[in-house]
Amino acid sequence: MYSPVTGVGSPIAPPMQVTPAEDGLTGHCVLGIAHEGPPGYGHGGVSAMLLDELMGRACAATGNPGMTISLQMRYRSPVRLETPLRVSARVTGIEGRKIFVTGSTTAEEDPSALLVEADGIFIAPDPVAARALFPAFKES
Repeated sequence: MYSPVTGVGSPIAPPMQVTPAEDGLTGHCVLGIAHEGPPGYGHGGVSAMLLDELMGRACAATGNPGMTISLQMRYRSPVRLETPLRVSARVTGIEGRKIFVTGSTTAEEDPSALLVEADGIFIAPDPVAARALFPAFKES
Protein backbone atom coordinates (compact mmCIF):
# COMPACT_ATOMS: atom_id res chain seq x y z
CA MET A 1 0.00 0.00 0.00
CA TYR A 2 2.87 2.41 0.73
CA SER A 3 5.28 1.39 -2.03
CA PRO A 4 6.86 4.53 -3.51
CA VAL A 5 6.12 3.08 -6.96
CA THR A 6 2.76 1.30 -6.80
CA GLY A 7 1.30 2.24 -3.43
CA VAL A 8 -1.98 4.09 -3.51
CA GLY A 9 -1.20 5.20 0.07
CA SER A 10 2.16 6.72 -0.86
CA PRO A 11 2.26 10.47 -1.41
CA ILE A 12 5.10 10.10 -3.95
CA ALA A 13 3.93 7.06 -5.97
CA PRO A 14 2.73 7.78 -9.53
CA PRO A 15 1.15 5.09 -8.77
CA MET A 16 2.12 2.54 -11.41
CA GLN A 17 -0.63 0.09 -12.39
CA VAL A 18 0.91 -3.33 -13.15
CA THR A 19 -0.60 -5.93 -15.48
CA PRO A 20 0.65 -9.25 -16.88
CA ALA A 21 2.04 -9.09 -20.42
CA GLU A 22 2.80 -11.74 -22.99
CA ASP A 23 6.43 -12.09 -21.89
CA GLY A 24 6.54 -10.41 -18.47
CA LEU A 25 4.83 -7.46 -16.83
CA THR A 26 3.76 -4.01 -17.99
CA GLY A 27 3.27 -0.96 -15.83
CA HIS A 28 1.38 2.20 -16.71
CA CYS A 29 1.86 5.53 -14.93
CA VAL A 30 2.27 9.27 -15.30
CA LEU A 31 5.06 11.14 -13.53
CA GLY A 32 4.07 14.41 -11.90
CA ILE A 33 5.87 17.43 -10.50
CA ALA A 34 6.95 15.45 -7.41
CA HIS A 35 9.10 13.31 -9.75
CA GLU A 36 10.84 16.22 -11.50
CA GLY A 37 14.58 16.29 -12.14
CA PRO A 38 15.41 18.73 -14.95
CA PRO A 39 12.55 21.20 -15.44
CA GLY A 40 9.64 19.41 -17.14
CA TYR A 41 11.28 15.99 -17.02
CA GLY A 42 11.44 13.06 -14.64
CA HIS A 43 14.39 12.51 -12.33
CA GLY A 44 16.66 9.68 -13.48
CA GLY A 45 16.44 8.09 -10.05
CA VAL A 46 12.67 7.87 -10.40
CA SER A 47 13.08 6.12 -13.77
CA ALA A 48 15.45 3.65 -12.09
CA MET A 49 13.00 3.14 -9.22
CA LEU A 50 10.13 2.35 -11.61
CA LEU A 51 12.20 -0.20 -13.50
CA ASP A 52 13.72 -1.77 -10.38
CA GLU A 53 10.23 -2.28 -8.90
CA LEU A 54 8.76 -3.80 -12.05
CA MET A 55 11.80 -5.99 -12.71
CA GLY A 56 11.58 -7.37 -9.17
CA ARG A 57 7.89 -8.07 -9.67
CA ALA A 58 8.70 -9.83 -12.96
CA CYS A 59 11.00 -12.18 -11.02
CA ALA A 60 8.24 -12.95 -8.53
CA ALA A 61 5.72 -13.46 -11.35
CA THR A 62 7.88 -16.34 -12.65
CA GLY A 63 7.92 -17.93 -9.20
CA ASN A 64 11.46 -16.72 -8.51
CA PRO A 65 11.26 -13.75 -6.12
CA GLY A 66 14.57 -12.02 -5.72
CA MET A 67 16.35 -8.89 -4.59
CA THR A 68 18.35 -6.54 -6.81
CA ILE A 69 22.10 -7.06 -6.79
CA SER A 70 22.88 -5.18 -10.00
CA LEU A 71 20.93 -2.64 -12.04
CA GLN A 72 22.46 -1.10 -15.15
CA MET A 73 20.56 1.87 -16.57
CA ARG A 74 20.74 3.43 -20.04
CA TYR A 75 18.98 6.76 -20.39
CA ARG A 76 18.14 7.16 -24.09
CA SER A 77 15.91 10.22 -23.97
CA PRO A 78 14.42 12.45 -21.26
CA VAL A 79 11.14 11.27 -19.69
CA ARG A 80 8.55 14.04 -19.88
CA LEU A 81 6.35 14.77 -16.89
CA GLU A 82 2.57 14.44 -17.28
CA THR A 83 3.02 11.92 -20.13
CA PRO A 84 1.46 8.44 -19.95
CA LEU A 85 4.30 5.92 -19.70
CA ARG A 86 4.63 2.21 -20.37
CA VAL A 87 7.20 0.36 -18.26
CA SER A 88 8.00 -3.23 -19.26
CA ALA A 89 10.02 -5.99 -17.58
CA ARG A 90 10.76 -9.63 -18.30
CA VAL A 91 12.98 -12.38 -16.99
CA THR A 92 15.56 -13.40 -19.60
CA GLY A 93 17.33 -16.20 -17.76
CA ILE A 94 18.02 -17.99 -14.51
CA GLU A 95 21.33 -19.47 -13.34
CA GLY A 96 21.10 -21.01 -9.91
CA ARG A 97 19.84 -18.28 -7.59
CA LYS A 98 20.63 -15.48 -10.09
CA ILE A 99 17.71 -14.11 -12.11
CA PHE A 100 18.48 -11.99 -15.18
CA VAL A 101 15.90 -9.36 -16.11
CA THR A 102 15.51 -6.62 -18.72
CA GLY A 103 13.26 -3.60 -18.58
CA SER A 104 12.36 -0.50 -20.55
CA THR A 105 10.31 2.66 -20.38
CA THR A 106 8.53 4.27 -23.33
CA ALA A 107 5.81 6.83 -23.81
CA GLU A 108 2.40 5.21 -24.37
CA GLU A 109 1.99 7.28 -27.56
CA ASP A 110 5.21 5.88 -29.08
CA PRO A 111 6.13 2.48 -27.59
CA SER A 112 8.83 1.95 -30.23
CA ALA A 113 10.96 4.88 -28.97
CA LEU A 114 12.93 3.76 -25.91
CA LEU A 115 13.35 6.37 -23.21
CA VAL A 116 15.11 4.24 -20.58
CA GLU A 117 16.47 0.68 -20.66
CA ALA A 118 17.76 -1.49 -17.85
CA ASP A 119 19.46 -4.83 -17.30
CA GLY A 120 19.34 -6.30 -13.85
CA ILE A 121 20.53 -9.25 -11.86
CA PHE A 122 18.38 -10.31 -8.94
CA ILE A 123 19.18 -13.01 -6.43
CA ALA A 124 16.75 -15.37 -4.78
CA PRO A 125 17.78 -15.59 -1.12
CA ASP A 126 18.08 -19.07 0.30
CA PRO A 127 15.16 -19.89 2.66
CA VAL A 128 17.25 -19.58 5.86
CA ALA A 129 18.57 -16.16 4.84
CA ALA A 130 15.08 -15.06 3.74
CA ARG A 131 13.62 -15.93 7.16
CA ALA A 132 16.42 -14.02 8.88
CA LEU A 133 16.07 -10.98 6.62
CA PHE A 134 12.27 -10.93 6.48
CA PRO A 135 10.84 -12.53 9.65
CA ALA A 136 7.34 -11.20 8.85
CA PHE A 137 7.17 -13.27 5.64
CA LYS A 138 5.50 -16.65 5.91
CA GLU A 139 6.56 -19.56 3.71
CA SER A 140 3.84 -21.05 1.57
